[in-house]
Amino acid sequence: MNIRYTRHARQRMAQRNIRDEQVIETLEAPDEILHGEQLEMIAVRADGVREIRIVYEEVDADTVIIYTVIQSRIRHAK
Repeated sequence: MNIRYTRHARQRMAQRNIRDEQVIETLEAPDEILHGEQLEMIAVRADGVREIRIVYEEVDADTVIIYTVIQSRIRHAK
């Protein structure tokens, strides 16, 4: 899989301490795939006490463009 990152995605990864390996793991084995408001997809994967969300678009069979990477804490039901 060929992955291309936007500058914004790289900035978010640096801010949130998300490594390339975590992005790949999330894309290859997501816990859930959500559909965005446009053509984008959102891969979601639990990573310890946080959740990683990768917003991406598949351009062809081998290329995925990462628009942004979102990390948030996993919410527990009370």
